[in-house]
Amino acid sequence: MDCMVPNTNRSGIQAEKMRCLMIVTHYCPLVGGAQTVYDALARCAPDQFHVLTSNRDYTTGEIVDGFAAFDSAAPYRITRTDRIRQDLQGDKPNLLEKVSSVATGWWLNHKLVSRVKQICRAEDIDTICVGVNEALMWLPSALQREFDQQVIVFTHGEEISQTAHSAKAEHNRRRALHAADGIIAVSNYTASLLAQKYDIAKEKIYLSTNGVDLQKFCGKVPPTARETLDFPAGSTVFSCGRLVARKGFDKLVEAWPGVVKAIPDATLLIGGTGLLEGSLNARVQELGLQENIQFLGAIKPDDMPSYYGLASLFCMPNRTMPDGDTEGFGLVFLEASAMGTPSIAGRAGGTSDAVVEGETGLLVDGEDISEIESAILTLLTNDASRTVMAAAALRFASNQGWPTKAAGIIDFMKTGGTEV
Repeated sequence: MDCMVPNTNRSGIQAEKMRCLMIVTHYCPLVGGAQTVYDALARCAPDQFHVLTSNRDYTTGEIVDGFAAFDSAAPYRITRTDRIRQDLQGDKPNLLEKVSSVATGWWLNHKLVSRVKQICRAEDIDTICVGVNEALMWLPSALQREFDQQVIVFTHGEEISQTAHSAKAEHNRRRALHAADGIIAVSNYTASLLAQKYDIAKEKIYLSTNGVDLQKFCGKVPPTARETLDFPAGSTVFSCGRLVARKGFDKLVEAWPGVVKAIPDATLLIGGTGLLEGSLNARVQELGLQENIQFLGAIKPDDMPSYYGLASLFCMPNRTMPDGDTEGFGLVFLEASAMGTPSIAGRAGGTSDAVVEGETGLLVDGEDISEIESAILTLLTNDASRTVMAAAALRFASNQGWPTKAAGIIDFMKTGGTEV
């Protein structure tokens, strides 16, 4: 579609005038795959996107550190409210807390719809895109009732694969997906879930696997990076992400004694923070691997390409949890590929779209410690195979740039939420 030629679709959107309001519960500079995707999309077409989000981290209730500086530097419009959703409650709220939660939730929902109306009127918004989060599952239906704009839902995977916390929540999830004019899915796995689990018509689903910033992850490491980061010599495996169960860091730590037995100078670097940080550190102490496993904490975004590029390989043996929580795509694997580094990923969720088995890396059973260990040793002990995979990873990533992904998503929105 030539966006320079006026084209009015069934939603009345002229191609060159499409304006999208993206509604998300949490946003950059908070670290996470979903917000990275939304930010990259908006940066590719800054005059066509406006992000509506919160200035608080709903997991802690705290103001997001550095949000004002991020917003002022962004080339697209960002509007923040104090809260878009309620903060997370404890596991066993009492009756008063439950009643208060219902009242607060109603008030926040009312304020959000009012703010959306205000922005749509002021900026001639054509499309409203909801970044799906269980707390926003009520929103697509509400938007359809009160707005003329088309409504698109953006799904990543875990928000539809994970078991809903109640029958009502599951009902709201299904209703939200069916209410939308179109749904964007970031992997074949997510698209299949939408069709098979929720009976969504295939023509309503647009598959757009995640992209990568090829200017930032350019395949080149600054000559001083190893020294600046105090990067270990020898065989080094890099891993990063939120330290939560589905990412598989616990199994990776358990596999490391076998790796060190075969390669004594092998080092594992783990970047990120999360709920498992304390238990992972304790297990490393118990195994006596303090010299072989380093926890990096939160890594500066500008340092990420160097960590990927200096590592011998990247490994995150993700797995699907009993409640269905899983990796929707795995943007970290694509970032590693763009830096010329092969990956080892768990054979779960949408990672097969991010890691081409046997070409750009290896897929393993994220529950099987011996299989994780074997895959790591296979790549660390075979320089020739690893070099071939590194070249294949670079070629693969070179076709996954964000401008191409964004163009496809924008065309999908222009066609009224139906496959182009």
